[in-house]
Amino acid sequence: MIRLAVLALFLSYAICDSFISLRLSPTPAPGCNYRGTYYPSVWFNPTPCERCQCTTSGEVMCFTIPCLHTLCADPVIEKDQCCPRCPNGYTCKAPDGHIVKAGETYHLNSYTSCQCDTHQWTSFTAVCTHQVPSIP
Repeated sequence: MIRLAVLALFLSYAICDSFISLRLSPTPAPGCNYRGTYYPSVWFNPTPCERCQCTTSGEVMCFTIPCLHTLCADPVIEKDQCCPRCPNGYTCKAPDGHIVKAGETYHLNSYTSCQCDTHQWTSFTAVCTHQVPSIP
């Protein structure tokens, strides 16, 4: 009976001691180092197009943010943004490089006019028609 009491007392100290050591041990910080910079949170963006995560082992896992295809000939990537956007709406490019907005007509010269083909969303080259001048 005394042996059983001693064993119970020993187990209670062992359990209490491990519980205390678990509670008192420092919790690792959620951040990590990546390319020479410390990031204090679990998720971070080292660049506008990257999303990274600190793993529990301190390693870093990253992925590139996918961008949708822009529907213009003059996409712009703004500061601190990842994906391009079309500030002028749907546009196409004339043979001389001039940007033409959808619905507008651009006169390449006195005989050639160009417009965007709004039925074809994969090509951003203006469709140009040449009119032969009439001879009197």
